[in-house]
Amino acid sequence: MSNGDNSVPIERFIQALQTQLDRAQTAMALKAENLDLPLTFAVKDLSLDLRTHVEVVRSEVYIRPAGPGDRDASTLHLALTTITRPMIKENAAKPMSLDPDEPSLKEAVGDQLTDEEQKRLEWAGVHTVAQLRKLTDSGAGKEVERVADLPVDRLRQALARASRPFVARVEPHTQTDRAEDSDPLLRIRGRNLMGNGPPRVSIGGQPVSVLKADDKEILIAPMAHQFSGTLSIETGPDNRTEMGFDLAPSINRAQKSNGSGNGSGNGTAVPGEGEQS
Repeated sequence: MSNGDNSVPIERFIQALQTQLDRAQTAMALKAENLDLPLTFAVKDLSLDLRTHVEVVRSEVYIRPAGPGDRDASTLHLALTTITRPMIKENAAKPMSLDPDEPSLKEAVGDQLTDEEQKRLEWAGVHTVAQLRKLTDSGAGKEVERVADLPVDRLRQALARASRPFVARVEPHTQTDRAEDSDPLLRIRGRNLMGNGPPRVSIGGQPVSVLKADDKEILIAPMAHQFSGTLSIETGPDNRTEMGFDLAPSINRAQKSNGSGNGSGNGTAVPGEGEQS
């Protein structure tokens, strides 16, 4: 069903109405203060009867005003009342504390779930990959399946997609305690870079020594010929990502300018989405 040019999501209509009432309240407060009024008027309750058409578009409810003489329209009753700040804090859901480095659910699952399916997951209270993983690990997959109308297998596939390693960038890393004639290290930044143990890293099909690794960063010590090529990171039997990079020009320039093998170029790899193989 098309939402048409005059249709708006119902929550947008309510938010616009609330914003205008807030502005009216602010104006009345300023008027009372500036004019030193001992008595003035205020809006306590507001009731509206809207003749409208109710439409559902991609799991969102839209309303469209009815025209004159439109007999097929529905009547939507809205009643707004006042609420104090403590009441808002007591009854409203607390804002989610999100890791700024954590991708959104849409970014993580990619095309494993449609926009409508992700919307239904939000209805079930799942907004992040961490929430989806927590529900799946706790055995609540059946409940999510019932509420969001999504098979458990689809949820598992989406979670597997979100758990794949992802490389955001590769950059040179300089350590002051290393010998001046030693090759620079490389720092890999991303997410899901650790599984149950240290990741296996290779460049051009040859293994690379991993010096330090956590979920968001890997520090490797490549050989002189491994500053370009195909980077592969494997965190498990079915979790691997590959991407091409080329830092050789920037490292060579840094080595020439420093007169040693300790480079600190600023070149980075082109970000690439991880591919499971």
